[in-house]
Amino acid sequence: MSRCRRFVQMLPILVAGFGAFTVLPCLRAQAPASSPEPKEVLAKARSAYYNLSARGFKQYAFQASPDWSSLLGDLAQTNPAGFEAAMKVFAKVRFDVVVDAAGDARITHNEVETVNDQMKAGMGQVYNGMDQMLTGFFQTWNPFMIETPFSKVGSGLKLEDTGANYRVQWVEGKDTKVDILMDGSYAVTEMRVTTPVFDSVIRPVFDRLPGGLVLASYEATYQEKAPAPEIRVAVLITNKPVEGLLVPSNLDLTAWIGGNKTHILMAFKGASLVKK
Repeated sequence: MSRCRRFVQMLPILVAGFGAFTVLPCLRAQAPASSPEPKEVLAKARSAYYNLSARGFKQYAFQASPDWSSLLGDLAQTNPAGFEAAMKVFAKVRFDVVVDAAGDARITHNEVETVNDQMKAGMGQVYNGMDQMLTGFFQTWNPFMIETPFSKVGSGLKLEDTGANYRVQWVEGKDTKVDILMDGSYAVTEMRVTTPVFDSVIRPVFDRLPGGLVLASYEATYQEKAPAPEIRVAVLITNKPVEGLLVPSNLDLTAWIGGNKTHILMAFKGASLVKK
């Protein structure tokens, strides 16, 4: 499966365990000014990104540490005793994450002792939710950071120069349509993916550093074609150098499904990085 397709599939995964954010208006449409040479433009676009793979990235490992007190803030107000009991349990939970050279994340956790079946089921949901949230985040992160959004392009490539932006379109497989807008510095401002099953949009924001474009945040929406609530997500990323390479160190995630909102803060502690 291509990186682009894997990227858009993260949206339902991301919120499955925790529950998804506000989307900016679409960019102003402009009449195409010309049709530049796609290979030349995409070559420049690829060189504009930080590209961890080209810098020797092999593995990133850390302990994911959610801010449970922030996540359970409402419980602290409505049920202080329940909040204290939950905090004592969550303080014992450990999530270890290893991100490989392809940007795929493997999450493992310890097993916390539970006193009854209800608590056991609840902890199972927590483990599953954290696994899916972190897996989903890295599936979105890796096309922008491990390589570039244009490292692998499907068939039927089209490129237009709208004057202020470039529009790039291609098809993945038989029926997955990719439509990307990027500005004059080749930073992606919007990526739309349409399939027979769902439509998705992501609007990334980058830090423009001497080493290239580094993903700093994104907003995204996901809508299944079958009747289902829209999923919306907003993620802020703090990046820090580990062994000389910029990688995520903190996440601030807000998610909505229908009218349900979840906000979670997470630190990546004890980080280590291996180069090729």
